[in-house]
Amino acid sequence: MDKIKVIVLTCDIYHDVTNHMITMYEKVWPDNPFVFRVPWNEVYPNFMKDKWGDKIDLIKTPVEFKKTIDGLTADLDGDEWIYRACDDVYPIEIEPERCNIVADWVRNMDDNSVLSVSFINWDNDLENNPVDEIEYEGLRFVRKKSVTNQWQHHFWRVKVLQTMFDCLDEPKDLAKEMDYMQKEEKSRKFWDLINEGKWYMLDHNAAILGESTARGFNMLLNCAGSFYDNNLKIPDKFTLVDVVRIKPKTAHWKGLQAETQNPLILIDLKQKLEEKKLIGDSK
Repeated sequence: MDKIKVIVLTCDIYHDVTNHMITMYEKVWPDNPFVFRVPWNEVYPNFMKDKWGDKIDLIKTPVEFKKTIDGLTADLDGDEWIYRACDDVYPIEIEPERCNIVADWVRNMDDNSVLSVSFINWDNDLENNPVDEIEYEGLRFVRKKSVTNQWQHHFWRVKVLQTMFDCLDEPKDLAKEMDYMQKEEKSRKFWDLINEGKWYMLDHNAAILGESTARGFNMLLNCAGSFYDNNLKIPDKFTLVDVVRIKPKTAHWKGLQAETQNPLILIDLKQKLEEKKLIGDSK
């Protein structure tokens, strides 16, 4: 069966974070149906191609957000299913059997009106007054009444991702600016997609995701811990911070809840990273 293309929003300076995200998908979901489409701008990431081979498709794009999305989707039909994934989020735990059923449903979808499928019900999503539900291979999917958590990892039709970025201007400084743009009238076309098709999510969480970075080069505690666990080197440009951010917020990482701050664990982790020489540029 055909692989599902993962559209990864990243750029050269975050390729170590991209590599970590792919590492975790391969670790917690080893039989995943993905081929990762990874953009590069000026520096070809040989280290990733050497490591992942045909599992990734490296595509040269400009560094700008909108041009990156254009470059990654230009050859795709608008109705094709993709998996939309920013590399500032990565999987911590996944239920492979259930997620494979979700992916199987997406790949065999005969209802062209379905635009989005997620194997996570995000915070407050079940309070989103579901419209209806559908079952597939023993799993229950509930239809959403509004678009939520649009920056997280989902199965989307290509045209959904393209519409979202068509409604945005290029940020002048920080990616966070796009959050505010989505509150403007120009983004109404994207939000109205909820009325043009069906958006489904599992009625339970089949994965726990972690945030990687915050505001540039601040690497969160849970991500730094994952780099350590996977023997990955953290480049010098990143500052390690003592914040844990995981999704959904009801989940835990090593006993810590979302938005937990733990400077003592960070101090211990830094020492371990230095002992294993996992801090510093490796390329």
